[in-house]
Amino acid sequence: MKRHIEGILWAVSFLSLIVAAMTSNRASLVFIAIVWVVYTVMVIPLHFVRAWRRWREVPNKWHYAAWVGFETVAAMALIGVFVYLVSSR
Repeated sequence: MKRHIEGILWAVSFLSLIVAAMTSNRASLVFIAIVWVVYTVMVIPLHFVRAWRRWREVPNKWHYAAWVGFETVAAMALIGVFVYLVSSR
């Protein structure tokens, strides 16, 4: 179970978005939004911590570090843009 926790967290995060798209009840949308935020906030750091810990084990360290570094910068930029757009309204 511990090995699959990241996949379960991703699944709950994405499924909550699908459920939110199919519901129209305001109270349900608030609950689903809270679930989405909580699970997303848990899974994104978990993903990057596990990815950087795997760096020692991969045979092609330079390419792996470049790719995970790109993923990390892109995720941080996306989160920054999201926070900016939410806070600017």
